[in-house]
Amino acid sequence: MVKSYVATLREFDLGETKYFEPIATDYNGFHNARKRLEERNVAKFSLGWSKDKKYFKVTREE
Repeated sequence: MVKSYVATLREFDLGETKYFEPIATDYNGFHNARKRLEERNVAKFSLGWSKDKKYFKVTREE
């Protein structure tokens, strides 16, 4: 099964935040998908880390 980071980000509602466990290259995949969507003016996201650094969080801003 191939992960679609762009499809996952498109499912976010405005203002929604989700946390993901950093498995393999997931962080890089979400980072690249975010960049593609922002370049096309589809949506804007922020990426960061949870306070305990166990998960990274993704928030849809626009």
